[in-house]
Amino acid sequence: MSQSDDSFPEGVEIPDDLSGLDNAAPQGESGRHVEEAVSAIFTPVNNGRMLAAVCSLNEVQGRCIETSAGALVMLDDTEPGNSARAAQALSAFVKTQPILQMDRRAGQISITRWLAGEDKGKVPPGLALDNAPGVLETLMTGVQTVDELAMTHPGKVFEARMSKMAAFKELRRASKDAKKRYKAMEKNKRDSDPNPDGSGSD
Repeated sequence: MSQSDDSFPEGVEIPDDLSGLDNAAPQGESGRHVEEAVSAIFTPVNNGRMLAAVCSLNEVQGRCIETSAGALVMLDDTEPGNSARAAQALSAFVKTQPILQMDRRAGQISITRWLAGEDKGKVPPGLALDNAPGVLETLMTGVQTVDELAMTHPGKVFEARMSKMAAFKELRRASKDAKKRYKAMEKNKRDSDPNPDGSGSD
């Protein structure tokens, strides 16, 4: 299934040449919920409802949250191995842009970069969170829970628990909306061009 640029903006690129920061201490270790296990997948998909549909099709359950730089899913199942399976499935869907698998256990944050369904290695937590949207940092460092976030941002949180039929419908609707926006943008471009055929007088 092809996706428009409107649905998939430029993702957050994490440099690969700063491996010396691998031992950087995660921020926010004094957060109220820091001892709770948390797993999240951060993607360049900027439509939280669409990400929820993709998650549902891939049997990835959780809650999707829209941010300024993409949508993420906070996974229901935080058992080791589940976040890797979810990251592999979602990165295979996005394909051309990287996503981040983020886990916090016993106060320690680990982050793995995935691309096109393949594990591309660990990313320094301090660097990744420093470049990530603030909401992701507060969730991963334990300052805030997804339940608290949902209360203050109800229009930005979506349940990834729909049936596959509902997920297909959601993706079809999103595709139609993207095509409409693209056609409107092209029409506006043509209408604003005084010489659409490229001709003009000197």
